[in-house]
Amino acid sequence: MPSRKSQTDDLILTPGSDPSALPTPKPRAKRKPELSPTRIRSFLTCPMLYRLEYIDKVGRFYHRAQAGWALGSTLHQTLQAFHEEGGADNVSRAELIEKMDAGWISSGYGTVENETRHRNAAAVILHGYHSSAAERAETTRTFLTEKMLKYDMGAFVLTGRIDRIDEHLADGALEIVDYKTWDSVHEDDVKEAMAMSVYQLLVKRLHPDRRVFATIHALAGGVTASASFTDEEMAAFEDDLRGVGLMILETDWEAVFPKPIADTCPGCDFLKICRSYWIREGAEWERVLGIP
Repeated sequence: MPSRKSQTDDLILTPGSDPSALPTPKPRAKRKPELSPTRIRSFLTCPMLYRLEYIDKVGRFYHRAQAGWALGSTLHQTLQAFHEEGGADNVSRAELIEKMDAGWISSGYGTVENETRHRNAAAVILHGYHSSAAERAETTRTFLTEKMLKYDMGAFVLTGRIDRIDEHLADGALEIVDYKTWDSVHEDDVKEAMAMSVYQLLVKRLHPDRRVFATIHALAGGVTASASFTDEEMAAFEDDLRGVGLMILETDWEAVFPKPIADTCPGCDFLKICRSYWIREGAEWERVLGIP
């Protein structure tokens, strides 16, 4: 079988060849920027946070694993495997716990005692989850798990990785399910969550003929809450989102500097960077924010 030539081989000049006869390589189409709920929420929370995370890309030097992140990641991975293997019909409670143990993330707990406490709590959560999943199996089926969805919004592509979508057997409705390690959840929590709104937009635009709604499953409390958009609300949200996306793309990041945000700065991983800037500028924002 003759070997296939690469584009590079096709453009190599050989003795006696006429350069003008060589094919002109086609320029690659410029890839559109992608914006996720996390990126959009970061920008709306603090443009400097966005700059450090996505423009300067220094997050790897400042982010530290925490117990909440480790527990959430472990539960997400465990539940993904659980649903991909058929849910409660195919995976027993004992097997579900075994999956958790096999994928357990130990970083971030600080002490053995703290890790053990979280591991025991996770086992209790999964026992309860197994029971609720068995009940839902009579009325729903898993439509997809841990899937990246994309929607072209013109100047950018909107993306979102969804934990799970269930299809309701009665009417074909698509229910977006997101896991949180919370004790409780309310309808307003779902309505106000940027990610849940983006997920609904993505799913509705990809499946316009389906009823779409979103549910947050508060794993620690074993409770759920749901919310949905009307067609008018969905259109308005899409317009607002497109506007925010354009703001992100048009921002002059060299002109973005740290500004104090009372509800954000004290717990931000990048506080050290901003404090250094404020000190150099002679600002007293640390005292104003009450940061020790």
